[in-house]
This record gives sequence, structure tokens and C-alpha cells, in this order.
Amino acid sequence: MSKDTRRPSVPPRPSSQPPRYSSRPPPPLHTDFVGGVGAGVRFRPVRIPAAELPVDLACRFRADGFDVGPLAVLDLGPAGFAATAPSEPALPPGSAIDGLELLLRDRVVWSGAATVVHGSPGRIGVRFDSGTIDLRQLHIEATFDARLLMLGEQRERLPAEWRARVSDLRQLLEDARLEVERFERAGDEDPLRRSAEEGALLEGLRARWGAEYYDALSALHEQSKSLDERARVLASSYAESALMPLLSACHLHRRAYEKPLGYAGDYRLMEFHFADERIGDGLFGRFLFSIAQGYTLTRTVVARELVTRTAIRQLVEEDTMEPARVLSVAAGPAIELRHLLGGSPNIVRPVEFLLLDQDDAALETAHRHLTRLLLERHHGELPVTVTCLHFSIRQLLKPTTPEEREVVSTLEGLDLIYSAGLYDYLPDAFATWLTRGLYAQLRGGGRLLLGNMVEAPDTTWLMDYVLDWPLYYRTDASMWALAAGLSPPPASTRVVHDATGHCVFLDVARPGAG
Repeated sequence: MSKDTRRPSVPPRPSSQPPRYSSRPPPPLHTDFVGGVGAGVRFRPVRIPAAELPVDLACRFRADGFDVGPLAVLDLGPAGFAATAPSEPALPPGSAIDGLELLLRDRVVWSGAATVVHGSPGRIGVRFDSGTIDLRQLHIEATFDARLLMLGEQRERLPAEWRARVSDLRQLLEDARLEVERFERAGDEDPLRRSAEEGALLEGLRARWGAEYYDALSALHEQSKSLDERARVLASSYAESALMPLLSACHLHRRAYEKPLGYAGDYRLMEFHFADERIGDGLFGRFLFSIAQGYTLTRTVVARELVTRTAIRQLVEEDTMEPARVLSVAAGPAIELRHLLGGSPNIVRPVEFLLLDQDDAALETAHRHLTRLLLERHHGELPVTVTCLHFSIRQLLKPTTPEEREVVSTLEGLDLIYSAGLYDYLPDAFATWLTRGLYAQLRGGGRLLLGNMVEAPDTTWLMDYVLDWPLYYRTDASMWALAAGLSPPPASTRVVHDATGHCVFLDVARPGAG
């Protein structure tokens, strides 16, 4: 955010992600309360740390004949604030200050008289003598000010052609929404006939409209490559504001954007990729759900599952009675195991599936589905056990407690370790470290299978600029690099792709057997 050079006393605010489109509540206000009935009580009203406001907050006033400020406001409550102390005059507690003005950028949002109530090195505390300030209203005004600043900078920094492409994409979505909703209002009363008509409509629209939509995303992906770092931040805000009000009708888009569990690729979102039923708000939301399932990387999530399931099947259906142990790292909902056990696997050897994930909800979902399949479909006759480990990658690689070390010791001598959704989030150094740690857990002859997404223009742009879902994309060469330095040297190393070509797998076998 550009800084007003007329306010040198206010420290510059670092560039940050601009406000997102959605009407999310402001950060929680902070309250201190100590004491109780019959006890001494200390109470400090709610306050906003100035760093949580999207634009700078400052103050100026007159004291002892000096014009003071602007000074940076450090935090603000309804009845006063803290600010950086002026170099002069000295303002001991009890000092009266006149003509106080609080400024959002250069706009006065409060004025009146006040008194200094405390001071410390570099900081003064001020109490309003005339009225209070509405903190929530201030936060809303600050957000709007930041948005206006952002709009001006977007017009200045973002190429007109780029903005026009985003506007065209929004218009494409608006046109689809109008047509789909018109069809929905005029629908047949017969639910079976209506369902058939809806399916035919969505299939036809996806074939024609979808092709233009995916092409538009790919064109924006290519055009966005020329944007510098600041322009990319501005572009993300612009694209989110333009497109998310429409895309949020689809539950897949909405969950990826809102991240209710704190991250985009959560277990429920992964289940959406495989859903047979379209999920969304109205027919337009269901239409967008079908469009989302057509993104290249959505189809890749489905295709990469088959790669991991095939590797598991090859191991567990071997004609031997020797027990097998399989570890899924960042297991999520374990769709591949659900599909394997949902069929008719020819498993005669004892198999233990170990599911490791830091999300206990994902593990609970996976365990519930797998247990049901083992008991209800296979009547408990398969020699399969499922162990869920609520454990992080950090704990796996660097256990610090006796309990963590005990868990890690049980993960030795594994026949197959696989992961198909974790490495997309890991920088190279950490990915290399993890690869070596996992390889060390294999028994002789064991196999390590690690998948990573490959950039796809029709999906990558949307994830980067609209859904705030960045990934570390890798190539064949960067996957080969992860295998460098493995000790002992692998018996075999290869790099393979899923059916879409957009998930690249490192497939490594440890030497030795038994």
C-alpha cells in the first residue's frame, strides 16, 4: 500500500494481501477482565491493535503551545488510545491536549479534547474527554478506505487488457447464471422429468460454455505471468472481488476459498472431487460444481488416486502370507483405500494400513468408512487392520517427546509409503528432507511413491488469483532431484505420470528384500 509522504512520523505499513471480497467480520476485539464478585476488578475496554486495520491510523493535536503529529496510533479503544510519544513536548500523565484529531490516512474520523493518562518510553496513553468512538464503524470505514486505495492502484498497475479479460470472465459467469436460473424458474413440475432435463442442460452447457470458460482461465494464466510481485497482489484482490460472488454458489469453489478447517485442500474438499452428486446453491451452483469437476487439476485428483490404489493393490494381492505394512502420509479421507476395499480385492496376506494425518476429522472420516467396508461388505473376513495416527510431519521427522519417538519407532520396516497430496505444499528443502526420512523407514525391497501436481493453466490461475490456493508445482526434473542423495542408493528410481499427465510421481524402491 503506497505511503503518504506527508506523514513521516507514521511508520510505513508493509505490503499485504488486500481485503478479500467476502463480508467477513473484523478481527476480534480484545478485552481484559480480572476479578469477580467481592474482589478487586481491573477492566480494560475492547480495543483494536492498529496493525489489524487495513490502513494507517494516526493522531495530531496541540499541547503546551506545540503542534504535535501526526503520530502513529498503536492501539485504540472506545474511550482512548495509545500512540508513539512525541520527541517534544514531554507529556507526563495529566497533560491536557487540545484539538485532538484521529486520522484514517488524511481523513479526520474523531476530534475533541483529551488527557494523557500514562506514559512509557516511546509510548503515551490518551483518554478522550469528549465522547467515545465506535470501533466497529471505524473498522468498516478503514476497510472501505483500503478498498478505494486498492482500486486506484489496481487501475494504475494492472494492464487494461488484463482487467478486461477478468471482466469478460465475470460476464461469462453472469450470462450462464441468468440462463440457468431462467431454465430453473420455468422447470417441469414432474421431478423425474425435471431431473433428466436438468442433466441434459448441464451436460450441454459444460460442453459448449465450459470450453470457453476453461480457455478464458488459461488465457489469464498466460497473461498473468508478466505481472510483478505487487501487481500479482493487486490482481488477486481484483479477481476475487469480481468472480467469487458468482463462484461461491458452488460448494467446491466456496470451500476452497473459505477454508473452514484453515487450509484449502481439506478432506471434505477432496471428497467433493469424487462426488457423483452435484452440490451447490440452486441449479447455477450445481452447474458450477460440474464445471469445477472438469478443471484439469480436479480430474488429476481423481486420476492420481488410481495410481496409488494400483500400487496398493499390487502389494496386498501378492500370493504370500508374509505380512505387509502400508503407510499413507497426509492420508486425508483415504479415498484410494475406500475404493480398494469397496470392490472385491483378493487379499490373503495380513495387511496393516497406517494412516497419518494432522487433521483428526480426516482420520475420523477415513476410519469410519473403512471400518464399515471391512465389517459390512467383507464381514470382517479380510486380514486387514487400519491404524490412524494423529501425527504431524514435523513429529514424524523430528520427534521430541518419548511418546512421539515411540510412534515413530513403530513406523519402521514398511513395505509401501505413499503420498499424493502433501508435496504440493512443501518447498524443495523440506520436500527433500521428508523424502530422505520416509525412504529410511522402508524395509529392504520397500517402495516409496510420492505425487506432486504439475501446473495446469485452466486451474492454476483460478487457484492462485481467486481461491488463494497456491501450490508448489513440480516437473519430472524436480521430482528426480528429490531422489538425489538417498542412502543406500535405490534399487530403482523412476518418474511416472497419472492419466491426465498433471500429477508426476517419484517411484523409488529400496534395495534388498525381507
